[in-house]
Amino acid sequence: MKKISICIICKNEESKISSCLASVNWADEIIVVDSGSTDRTIEVAKQFTDKVYIEDDWQGFGIQRRRAEEYASNDWIFAIDCDEIVTEKLKNEILRNIAQANESDVFYVNRLTNFCGEFIYHSGWYPDRIARIYNKNKFSYNKSLVHEALDCKGCKKTRLKGDLLHYQYDDLFQYINKRNRYASLSADDKQRKGKKGGMFKATYSAIFAFIRHYFLRLGFLDGRLGFAIAMIQMQYTFNKYLFAYFHPNNSKDKK
Repeated sequence: MKKISICIICKNEESKISSCLASVNWADEIIVVDSGSTDRTIEVAKQFTDKVYIEDDWQGFGIQRRRAEEYASNDWIFAIDCDEIVTEKLKNEILRNIAQANESDVFYVNRLTNFCGEFIYHSGWYPDRIARIYNKNKFSYNKSLVHEALDCKGCKKTRLKGDLLHYQYDDLFQYINKRNRYASLSADDKQRKGKKGGMFKATYSAIFAFIRHYFLRLGFLDGRLGFAIAMIQMQYTFNKYLFAYFHPNNSKDKK
């Protein structure tokens, strides 16, 4: 039997981590890597696993995922976030498929997001198939500062049908603040890679982001929340290029 390690990175998630961990108590091992929580996140996590580690020298989401991989004693990894819950159907599907998997297999889960109390079935949010289950001897997460992803080029993809429930935000203001933080991190990432934004690029990219989410990805079928999602995505897209353009390091270069 192949064993699987759940790998979770977190910070200040005391309100959500309990439900997440309860949904993966079937796994052989649960690894929690905390980035320096100031609430009860660590205390709650220790109720489910004794493998809780603190890595508070933040170097980005990608690096933090890799650290979690290193703590895992099993080769098979299931990377999950604190605001996600594994359904019974998905659990059974994972166990059935992992039993006959080889190192080159990567399993994509289908994430269904609950936003402000409603599940979103369009807006580019569903289906949302993301690579999350893999063998660490073959694949690993990239080192991106934000929007990290599994580097699994050449893998054999298996798309699982069961949903991974994603409870994004009940509070619209929290979500907007998160997107602004991600825009800032994205700007840092662009600056680090030598990429600079611009007012024109920020403007046309933002407009297309709204069109893509609201019309091309059928966000209008999600009603008022679909419109809100498209608007927030437009704002986020504008901000990440704007922040890159006005990045402090760019100002130093101009001097």
